[in-house]
Amino acid sequence: MNDTHLQSRLNALQGSFSPAEKRIITLIRLDPPGVANMGVTELAKYAETSTATVVRTSKRLGFSGYPALRLALAAESSSPMPAGMPLAADISDNDPPKQILQKLLEFEVKGATETTQLLSAATLEQAVSLLAQAHRIDIYGAGASALVAQDFCQKLRRIGVVAQTFGSSDESLVSACQLTAADVALAISHSGQTADVIEALAQAKAAGAKTLAITANGRAALARKADVVLRTSNREMGFRAAAMASRTSQLLIIDCLFIGVAQRLPGARDALRKTHDAVRRRRR
Repeated sequence: MNDTHLQSRLNALQGSFSPAEKRIITLIRLDPPGVANMGVTELAKYAETSTATVVRTSKRLGFSGYPALRLALAAESSSPMPAGMPLAADISDNDPPKQILQKLLEFEVKGATETTQLLSAATLEQAVSLLAQAHRIDIYGAGASALVAQDFCQKLRRIGVVAQTFGSSDESLVSACQLTAADVALAISHSGQTADVIEALAQAKAAGAKTLAITANGRAALARKADVVLRTSNREMGFRAAAMASRTSQLLIIDCLFIGVAQRLPGARDALRKTHDAVRRRRR
């Protein structure tokens, strides 16, 4: 498939796709090889739509059906990769700081936009509902995802939710094995392949807790351990892109989850006021 030709088709139809069609398009843009290896039923599952919508979207893109689209994606995926690899996004070694800032902005905005297109209303509703009803919430993450886990944990505590995250895999496992059916475990991993995070979520699931995952890889081991999978953009370009755009998308999701939970807890606003006042008095 000629990528420029496909892009021109997408641009020409921009704004005319339904939400379900946009999720399919986003998956195609983010992971052509992955989609090329999916059957129509599998793609429909990951896009949270029907097989009929997958076929219809393929035809709207100018193909005779989904098999023809898969062949075109497979052909594109076999194209050679460029020799040089940027540090992040399409930043060159000679770009000045102001241009780096602009390129990063564009790169991360695109990643966040693609993440919103991947997430259906039903998936977000289910995730917020589970978190709002949880007696206790465990949050697992490693590396850059650990920072996101800490941020979410801090936010939840500010509204009176019992939430915790951990500094080691052993601590995660010790806590996970003590969870119950009244609790929720949330694991965050861009790749969905971080062994410590997968093991903790698997332990939480075995203990009977509801399980959520935030990941870019809907077919990874982490996603298979989760009752609800919140997909982020898979934008990776350069050595550090996965720790930049992915973190932005993860933070976008947890902010959405936090607001959703706060809306449903009657005491959330009072708790926010109390915690704000307590910190303000200390600063004075």
